[in-house]
Amino acid sequence: MIRLRQIIAPFLAGMMTLCSSIHGHSAQTITLGMSSAFSGDNASMGKDFRAGAQAGFASFHEKTGHTIELISLDDAYDPRQAAPNTRHLITEEKVTALFGNIGTPTVAVSAPIATESKTLLFAPVSGSSLIRPTTPDRYIINYRASYEEEITTVFDALVKEHSLNEEDIALFNQQDMFSSSGKSYLDSLMKKHGIRHEKGLFQMEYSRNTLAVEHAVADLLIRHPTPKVIFIVGSAAPSAKFIRLTRQYGLDPLFIGISFMGSRLFIEELQDVPAKIIISQVVPHVEEKNLPIVVDFHQDMARFSPRSPLTPLSLEGYIAAKIFTKALPETLPVNREAIINLLESLGQFDIGLGVPLSLSLEEHQASHSVWLTQLKDGKLIPIPVATVPKLYLSDMMNTETAGKAQ
Repeated sequence: MIRLRQIIAPFLAGMMTLCSSIHGHSAQTITLGMSSAFSGDNASMGKDFRAGAQAGFASFHEKTGHTIELISLDDAYDPRQAAPNTRHLITEEKVTALFGNIGTPTVAVSAPIATESKTLLFAPVSGSSLIRPTTPDRYIINYRASYEEEITTVFDALVKEHSLNEEDIALFNQQDMFSSSGKSYLDSLMKKHGIRHEKGLFQMEYSRNTLAVEHAVADLLIRHPTPKVIFIVGSAAPSAKFIRLTRQYGLDPLFIGISFMGSRLFIEELQDVPAKIIISQVVPHVEEKNLPIVVDFHQDMARFSPRSPLTPLSLEGYIAAKIFTKALPETLPVNREAIINLLESLGQFDIGLGVPLSLSLEEHQASHSVWLTQLKDGKLIPIPVATVPKLYLSDMMNTETAGKAQ
C-alpha cells in the first residue's frame, strides 16, 4: 500500500493558531480519505484532482482557520487495491468521509464499503449509474453529471441535424462494468431517435489496465461500411492509442469521448494526430474566466498548488472542495452523519459556476451540466453544443449526399 498523506499547504498549518484568533473560534480538523490512481496510466487524473482539491481546502483554511487533511492512498486504478485502501481509510485512519475516488471499477468496490460502514463517499470521479440509484444512497453524494448525460448531450446534438443510421455508429469501450453501460446508453438513444437497431450496436473492446487495442482496430478496419461516429468509453492511454492507430490506417471518423478520457496523458498522446475529437466535460473550460469559480480557481492554484497544471480534473477537484466546505458551519462537525445532513441542507446553491447546483435529501448529484471541448492542435478548446454537427459532420454528409445524387 502506497500511502501519501497530503495536508494543505504546510506553511498554512503553522498559521492555524493565528487564524483561530482572528476568526474568533477554535480551529478544527476534518480528515478525508482518497483512494485513487497516483501511479500507472491514470496517475495524472488522481494527481490533478487532488491538487485542485488541496487548493480549495487551503483557501478554506486561510479564511476560517480550519484544516482539511486529505489522506491519499494509491490504488493504480485497480479494484483489488481500492478495496483494502478504502477499508484502511475508514477503520484505521478513521476518516470523516471518503473524497474524490477515481474511476468506475474502483468506485464500484469502494461505494459498497462506504455504505456498509455508513461513511460518506463524496464527489467520486465517475459518471456511472452504479453510484446514482433512483432513490439516492445516503452515503454517496456526487458532484458531476452522469456518463449517460454526457453521451446524450452529444448524441442529441448530432441527430438534431443529421439522419444517422445503425451502421454510422460504433462504440469503443473498456471490457468491464465501467463501459458496459455505454452500450445500454447508446441503445436507448438510438431507440429514442427512431434509429433502426436490427444488427446490434457495433462494439470494439479492450481489457482494463492494458493497451491491447490492436484487435479492436482490426475489427474496425474490416467493418463495412465504416462507422462515421465512434463513441469512446474508456481510459486515456488505450483510447489515445486506438485513435492514433485508426488514423494511421486512413480512417477519419468523428471520435466522441467522455470526460474520463480528457486527462493530460490523452492530450499528450494525441497532440500530433490530426483527428476529429470531441471530449465532453463535467466542468467549464479552465480558461472561461467570465465565471467567478474559474477566476478563484486560477488564483488559488497559483498560490497553493503552483506546480500543478490547470486541467479539467484539477478544476473538478477544486469545485468538489468548494461544495464540501460550503456546507460546513463555523464550528466544524466531527460526526460523519452531521456532514451528510449539512450537504443535504444546501438545497439550490451557487458557487460561481454559471449553472445552478442542488443537493438535498432527494438530490445527491449537485450538477447535471455538460460542457464540450474539441481536441485541436494539442489543446482542449471549448465548443458550443449547437456547433457540433456543423464542425464535424456537415462535409461528410454533404459529400455522401452529392454521391447519391450522381
